[in-house]
Amino acid sequence: MSFGRQLLEAFASHGDKVAMVSDRSQVTYAQALAQIGHLSANFSASGIGPGDRVGLAMVDNIDVVLSILACWKNNATPVVIDFRTPASQRARQARDFGLKIIFENRAMPGDEVYPRALFDAGWKTDASAPGFGTDAPMSDANPAFLIFSSGTTGDPKAYIQSHQALARRIAARKAVVEGTAKRFLTPMALSYSAMRHQVFGYLLYGGVVRFFPPLFTPSELIEALLSFQASGTALAPSVIARMVKEVGERATHLLPHLSVLYSVGGPARGEDKIAAYRYISPGYRISYSSSLTGIISSLSGLDILAKPESAGRPVAGVQIEILDADGRVLPQGERGLIKARTPTMASAVLMPGNRLFVDPQVMGPDWGIPGDIGFLDADGFVTIVDREADMIVRGGVSVAPQELEKLIRAHPKVQDVAVAGFADETMGQEIAAFIVSREGTAEELQAFMRANIAPDRRPREIRLVASLPYSDNGKLLRRQLVETLARK
Repeated sequence: MSFGRQLLEAFASHGDKVAMVSDRSQVTYAQALAQIGHLSANFSASGIGPGDRVGLAMVDNIDVVLSILACWKNNATPVVIDFRTPASQRARQARDFGLKIIFENRAMPGDEVYPRALFDAGWKTDASAPGFGTDAPMSDANPAFLIFSSGTTGDPKAYIQSHQALARRIAARKAVVEGTAKRFLTPMALSYSAMRHQVFGYLLYGGVVRFFPPLFTPSELIEALLSFQASGTALAPSVIARMVKEVGERATHLLPHLSVLYSVGGPARGEDKIAAYRYISPGYRISYSSSLTGIISSLSGLDILAKPESAGRPVAGVQIEILDADGRVLPQGERGLIKARTPTMASAVLMPGNRLFVDPQVMGPDWGIPGDIGFLDADGFVTIVDREADMIVRGGVSVAPQELEKLIRAHPKVQDVAVAGFADETMGQEIAAFIVSREGTAEELQAFMRANIAPDRRPREIRLVASLPYSDNGKLLRRQLVETLARK
């Protein structure tokens, strides 16, 4: 059975219970089921059929969830896109990965041409579309999702996730959700695959999901968690760090009824893990995962106090090895590439032009190498000591410097460019661009970036420099740039 069919059957069993709430709307499971049927018929009338890839760039997360299920009813593959991405990025995604159409709430500014259509909220109740009420058999033959990410070359990659792998990733969360009030609140966007797994887990098991606005202060988020009586949430490490700073040391937990406080989207400092566990919620946990492999390890409970700098132990069904540069397994305690054998591997990886990414040194049918450097200790805990290719993690969003450099180089006045991350109390890391340009101004380059780079990936600092530091073999010395930022 496809995961979509499994989820629709769960919706039918949950009936008139409230399923999802946002600032814009509220829907019960029964209402959601009916709206999914209407959307499916209207998507079909828009030309969406089996095997099509459909971009979803709507503002309201409830619309995104309903549209995902409508795509699955049509045996199509949804591709969730952050609604803030500029038109140029959407055009590249549609072109490079064969998207049939992108549904969006408003026409994006710019001259870029790509297959798009305005999402009509009236479709959720419109029964006039041809074929309404006719259910085609749902199949798991087509992928459940196409997930965008970035590779070490800076070119975007797309991970193909099967219905089976999706079901296994969500089933792994069942034990965490059971025994709680199943009330989940989060301000994070559904363009993050980890967030979709969280949301679908709560909906599958009859919970209620509250989508909180993405702009907030720590005190506003804390108040929302209290007033909603949330039993679960998922937040970026930088958001949790801000909450820890707001709360300070306490004799009791600030949110004792918050059974699950997931830290998702990047690494966290050891002191923030300990503080979150001691002062915010005993249900704090953090997982090490990737779009390629799914969850690899998890850290929770008293292990946080014992091994705060680690990424925890491998989760059930996962085996970890540490490899040297030649692919040999290293002994305990030695640093090398992390290799994970897991049942939740992506089915395949695509490069621009719908080209299959094939590298037997990086992935196989049930194993993958995310590209991080780490080691295993005597107790079986994995510790990550370096991120892949100088990856920047800003507010829970992983940003490949090479991808930004490629975009910025497209400006005709840019001769050379390097992107680096620097520490920031609010976002965890911020992004800086070092640009060699004889004629361009910082203001001109900022305007170019606003038009071509999504807000959560856009450099916040631009430095015009005479040259960039390179080694004798031509490798960019990015760490030297980071050191100059630390001295600013």
